This record gives sequence, structure tokens and C-alpha cells, in this order.
Amino acid sequence: MKDYVAENERILEKWRKRNEERGEKNFADDGIMNKGDFYLDKDYDNAIRRHRHESKLENTMWSECPLRVLFLTKDENTDCNDAWDVRTETFYKKGGEIPPRNNIVSDSFFYQNEACLLYGLRKTKLEKMILYDDFSWEEALKFSDEKIFARINCKKEAGDPTILDSVLGNAIKENYKYLKEQILTLDADILVCCGHQNDNNLILNTVYDIYKDEFKYVNCVDGKGTGMHYNKKRNKLAIDAYHLAFFKGGLEARYDETVGMYYEFLKYLKKTESIDFSASHRIK
Repeated sequence: MKDYVAENERILEKWRKRNEERGEKNFADDGIMNKGDFYLDKDYDNAIRRHRHESKLENTMWSECPLRVLFLTKDENTDCNDAWDVRTETFYKKGGEIPPRNNIVSDSFFYQNEACLLYGLRKTKLEKMILYDDFSWEEALKFSDEKIFARINCKKEAGDPTILDSVLGNAIKENYKYLKEQILTLDADILVCCGHQNDNNLILNTVYDIYKDEFKYVNCVDGKGTGMHYNKKRNKLAIDAYHLAFFKGGLEARYDETVGMYYEFLKYLKKTESIDFSASHRIK
């Protein structure tokens, strides 16, 4: 079995060393999310986080995951505070019980959006789209606790609440070989590119470059932008998505836009290529 966790760690160490050589020290580790014990992070207002599992459960889960979802985001928004390990994050409101039992969802729109999209993308099948009203926060939180997924920041040095495309673009250019290696190593099936801004998406553009333009736009709904980009050679999907904290129209609108178009893509691909993308991508 390939050791995705160890290989990702090796890439992060090289990337961290390069950043330090440039005088950048606020490095935020990321990759496959931790599935070990829960704990309260007292340094960050009692944020509920998770340790890495002592028996390397994350690697087994990622290796066997039927549909690997990777969120590609810009950078960690620390507002000039110290960075934390992205892999420790959960979607719970700060404070509360450990382990979580009756805890409620985070106040952060970013985490709410991520939790909903993870649930919708993994649970929607060719036979049925999972609507926003089809599940509760309790179900979404339980799902994120039990299922494996990953997140990669394209800029590893933590920053402010907002970032200019020019700054993000420079960071991607300077660290392209590490970002490319990290994305290819994790080998996700769905890459949610959370960088759409002003009719452009630097993160999606980077994915296109990494995969040598194997992705192609899918016009699965006539006369309407879909945000779906399919790599037929590797059977992968890249989604042109907004920043996870973008809340125009509300959470339901953001969910319906992404998961709704994903469902249209599933039907289109089955009709045109006889492929059920929602079926397991892991061959036994």
C-alpha cells in the first residue's frame, strides 16, 4: 500500500525548508485530514481539533476511499497569528464536549460550506442528488468525522483574511514544484478548486497546468456555466468553486450551485461516456 501520509510529509518538509530560506516561518501543514482523538486547542480559543491516528488509519482510509475529495484553497487566514496544522481541523463550534456528542457546527461560513460540500459531493449519486434540505448538521458533522478527505493550501505561509490574486499567483509560481508534487501524490478524484474570483480561478488554472491540459470544460447544461472540468484520461473532476468563505446568496445557494451542477455532470457523463463517476474509483 502506498504511504500517502508519509509521502505528503516528505513534500511538506522540503516546502517548509524552502520557505524558511526565504525568511517565511509561519508555515501551515496540510493534506489528508486527521482521524485520531479529539482535543481542545487552548491556543486557539478552544478550537476542537484531532490528532493523527496512532495506527495510521488516515492512510488506510485514503487508500480505500471510493471517492477522494480534495479541497484546494488559497492560504490559512490567521490574521497575523501563528499558523496551525490544517489537518487537525474539525467543523465544530469552539469549546464543548470532547469527544463531540451534542456539539454544534462552527460559526465559520468557511467550515459550514466545506462540511456541506463534502457531504453533498460524496453522498450524491447518479440515481439521486442530495438536496440541501435532505440532511441535518448532525448528519454532516458525523459524516465529516467518519469519512476521509483532504485539503491543501496553495500558499503555505499563513496570511491575512484576504489575499490578492497577484500574491497568490506569485506564491504558486515560486512553489509550483512542491504544490504539483503534493497534488499528484494525494491523487484525488474530485478537486474542488476554491479560487474563483473576477471570472478567473488561479487554482483551477494551476490544476490544468499540472495535468498538462487533460481537463476539459463540460457543458452539461446548455446556456449556463457549470464549473465542471473533466479529465477523461484519469477519470477526475475539477470543480471551479468560490472561496469557501464566499457567502453571497447564503449557504444553500452555494451548495445548490456546486452540488447541483455536479449532479448534472453525473447524468451527462453517463449519457455521453457510459461512465458512472459516482461509483467507487478504487478497483478491488
